[in-house]
Amino acid sequence: MISLRLPLGLALAAALLLGGCSEVTTREVHNLNLSKKKHIFVEHRLADSLGVSDEITRQLKAMGYDVSTGAITMMPPGTDFVVTYDDMWTWDFTSAMIEIDIQLRTAGSDKIVAMGHYFQPTTVFGHPPSDMIHELLVKLFKQA
Repeated sequence: MISLRLPLGLALAAALLLGGCSEVTTREVHNLNLSKKKHIFVEHRLADSLGVSDEITRQLKAMGYDVSTGAITMMPPGTDFVVTYDDMWTWDFTSAMIEIDIQLRTAGSDKIVAMGHYFQPTTVFGHPPSDMIHELLVKLFKQA
């Protein structure tokens, strides 16, 4: 019985140490003041069946931005910025997001003005997608 507790204890300790490890990085490419530019379009990816663009849109609206989403051809006139994203999911009896990249681009010239990356290597004690997106957007828009 003791021999089973030691490996189980080590495995649990390793899971706790690795489970909380996540990495959030953001980078501003240009000096940018978002206070006067409030119209943002979130480009919906065709392969997005898990609602990532909807969650980004919901959270940007909660931050006070005028946001719409859809295919890039549906971008309304007067849009200041376009948000694009790439997400990576894993499956372990349920789908879980492990990584997301978000880019903020100018609507007219399509230049990247800011970008952010969130990575969590494990889903055992990881964050739900809404928390990952929220943390990344807060840092990204605060920095931009």
